[in-house]
Amino acid sequence: MHVLVIGSSVIDLFLDIDPDHVEIKDKKAAFNLGDKVPSQIKKSAIGGNGANVSVSLSRLEIPTTFYTYLGNDFFSREIQEGLSREGVALEVERHEDKNSPLHVILDFPQDRVILSNYSKNQHSFAPKGKEFDYIFLTSIPQVWEDAYQKILEFSKSNNIPIAFSPGTHQIEEKNEIVEQVLTASKIYFSNREEATKIMNYESRIMNNGEEINKQTKELLTAIKQTGPQIVSITDGNNGAYAIDGPNNCYFIKPAPSQGHEKTGAGDAYASAFFAAILNEQDVPTAMSWGVLNSGGVMEQVGAQTGLLTKKQLDKELAANNNLTAEPI
Repeated sequence: MHVLVIGSSVIDLFLDIDPDHVEIKDKKAAFNLGDKVPSQIKKSAIGGNGANVSVSLSRLEIPTTFYTYLGNDFFSREIQEGLSREGVALEVERHEDKNSPLHVILDFPQDRVILSNYSKNQHSFAPKGKEFDYIFLTSIPQVWEDAYQKILEFSKSNNIPIAFSPGTHQIEEKNEIVEQVLTASKIYFSNREEATKIMNYESRIMNNGEEINKQTKELLTAIKQTGPQIVSITDGNNGAYAIDGPNNCYFIKPAPSQGHEKTGAGDAYASAFFAAILNEQDVPTAMSWGVLNSGGVMEQVGAQTGLLTKKQLDKELAANNNLTAEPI
């Protein structure tokens, strides 16, 4: 089973911000203009949706090729060398006169703010090989439409199924090509907010678990009716939901974790869920794989540091055998 992952790769720079120099209220962080805000570099690491998924699959012993977009600077070389060390085969579309993307992640106790820098390039898709069993398609920075169109054509002409985890640009600019990819996909991944946006779904105020489960089942079903056989929706600290081929809906609680680092947690969940499906596991089992992998990431700084190996995952599954997905 050989997977072609397509998506972004970046350098993540994590900064701890002095809490005395920022006001956090109503999910907003406010600084005073002119302030010199003390901060501390916690870590620099490789990130990006595509890179995170590729490393995770490789650690879970899924042969992986990663098609990504790099410049010709120091960061680009660091990304390429780091991914190669993880056993990920690379196909690089290089933009010689551009820098690689950079995320500056402002870490607060409650959450994080990501300042993202991407060069505005014309992204395309021209893989060297065709011998892939699955495509995992995730975020491509602007300009991404040509790449998505070619990926869809490549998938159809070579009969390669798609697992689709759209990025911010694809969700906010949802157009005909995104709808076509969604329809052609076999598996869909996103968080709740992204799922409501991509379906133009009205999110209602919910006061109890029964209401949440009812609305989520409606959302899972609506996405599945567009084409995917399996739909996975994460909901942060509340847990995760999924619908399988026979239309059974499930919910799973988060894994026990002392961590609060959210960067990369969604990619960790999706990649482990996907790896389980490739290993012919059912959806409830795939959800267990997902929450344990994301829990590991949340305990470490960096989107890839806490990603589990297959041996570590098997150990966590044995230790958390009561962590199961429940029908809803």
